[in-house]
Amino acid sequence: MTRDAGGSDGALPRAGRRPVIKGAVALAAFGTAGAAGVRLTLGQGASGTGRGGLALSSHIQPGMDTLEVPVATAGVQSVGLSHWRSNPLDASTFTMIGFVWATNSSQAPSVRVRTRRAGTWSSWWPLPPAHEAAAAGSTTASDHTGTELVWVGVSDGVQFDIRGVLAPQMRLVLLYPKPLPSDANVPSVGPAGASIPSTVLEGTTNATERLRPSILSRATWGADESWRDSAPRYNSAFQQVHVHHTASVNDYTAADVPAIIRGMYRYHTRNLGWSDLAYNFVVDRFGRVWEGRAGGVARRVRGAHTLGFNATSAGVAVIGNFEVGIPDPRIPNAVAAIAAWKLSRWSGDPLAQARVVSEGSDKFAAGRSVVLPVIDGHRDTNDTACPGSHLYALLPQIRQRTRALMDEAAKTLLAVIDPAGVSGTAELGGVLTVTPGRVDATDATFTYAWMRDGTAIPGATSPTYTCAPADFGRTLSVSITASAPGRLPVTQVAPVGGRVTARPTITLTTRVRGRRVGVKVVLIAPAGVQRVPSGSVRIRIAGRHATKSLVDGVAGVRSPRLRPGMKSVAVVYTSDNGYETASASTTVQIPKS
Repeated sequence: MTRDAGGSDGALPRAGRRPVIKGAVALAAFGTAGAAGVRLTLGQGASGTGRGGLALSSHIQPGMDTLEVPVATAGVQSVGLSHWRSNPLDASTFTMIGFVWATNSSQAPSVRVRTRRAGTWSSWWPLPPAHEAAAAGSTTASDHTGTELVWVGVSDGVQFDIRGVLAPQMRLVLLYPKPLPSDANVPSVGPAGASIPSTVLEGTTNATERLRPSILSRATWGADESWRDSAPRYNSAFQQVHVHHTASVNDYTAADVPAIIRGMYRYHTRNLGWSDLAYNFVVDRFGRVWEGRAGGVARRVRGAHTLGFNATSAGVAVIGNFEVGIPDPRIPNAVAAIAAWKLSRWSGDPLAQARVVSEGSDKFAAGRSVVLPVIDGHRDTNDTACPGSHLYALLPQIRQRTRALMDEAAKTLLAVIDPAGVSGTAELGGVLTVTPGRVDATDATFTYAWMRDGTAIPGATSPTYTCAPADFGRTLSVSITASAPGRLPVTQVAPVGGRVTARPTITLTTRVRGRRVGVKVVLIAPAGVQRVPSGSVRIRIAGRHATKSLVDGVAGVRSPRLRPGMKSVAVVYTSDNGYETASASTTVQIPKS
């Protein structure tokens, strides 16, 4: 990150000196970045509407509005010794900003910007230099470098401030990676590394694979694989995880993230001339982990993230600026999850230090042997403030969290000898009892969680359970977790056969008139059950039968004339909505005459 995060803003140019460049200006290609044609009718300052001015174009890559314009044509003026500033410039919509310049510059300029969002100008925001060069074997031009690309939100105005030098061929880059419909449907995976799910532990004996966090693929964030210009390169060793931040504004939404990564990918490949996205992994503020550079997340892919130290490492970039923002607690969990998985594959100790030979950076000359933490911050290897003081301060916590995850995964999983089961009848008022089975540890303890349709029932944590009215018509199961000191717990889920039933009460009413019998049947639900019994009843009177459907739990019938004497009346109920079969009977006296 630039060392000039604050400092004097210098004098603003006089209003009469604001330049207006009319007409269309055709820009020469810079390397192979493909600078777009630019319509420059520069705005009249902060009151501009965003119409005209710096006009981004999508003719190079559909879905990605871009602009690359020489700083000299954007109205930059001297405002002090080695200090230059532009006027506030109107622009069409953009969300990301960066600067590129020729690599033959004697030093990197210090760049700050401010942008206009919804009519309001932001504070000045530093753009740190990008610490990398084009990868060997890349077919993209490698005669330029620049700042990191920073996400600033949906904006329509920009002003920039440069200190130190105006580097040769220095250009302003604006990008607007347009949202895709799929961006809003990306799953919310996380917080990564918060725990090792038992569903992963069960049946997974390899400790490394138990550590693998959920990683959202390149296809998920919308990578256009044609932008890459060479096959991935692989390292022969793995010693470190380098932690970065992108220095972007911190108020992005979950749906913004895929477009942010697409913008980074475009800038790295087309503006900086790298073969692919620089980072191996990207973490957002919601704790989600994204696949960065292509080549396989489980392999030792060489990235372009930490100048001089890419040969034995992976780079994890967190989207945001943590010089000014406090990391969400999900961020260190996500970084630790990635670090634990990668280090476990190559027997790394997150609490240790590694001796690494520099390939040449602005901090350590090529060939120098350097002792660095296995999990370090970008500032440990390069002259930068990255990953920001607040995230850097969390590195000890991240190392401890990584070690804890690795230690937990290295434990031996308890093995089930006899599976758990459930006895009893799944009916209202019925008592169900768990048989926990056996595991391969005599000191194991068992805990229980009864579930209704897969959701835990509050307070139901004993080995027995009495079926309640809320269970009627639902499916019950019980989760049994066996734990033992020094071992990984194992969880089994034992189902209870069928849905929970209930037996209704039958009220049978008879009425004799002359030599006929009227019969009324009422089915009453058990206390606490709201479902009215439905189905049919079969009514038998003195050997004669009739089947009637229930209406609101009621059915009735009237017999033909019967001979005098005692007659039996019987009812059998058959349900069509989950109740058990029920019956009732009585007798009636048919009088003479």
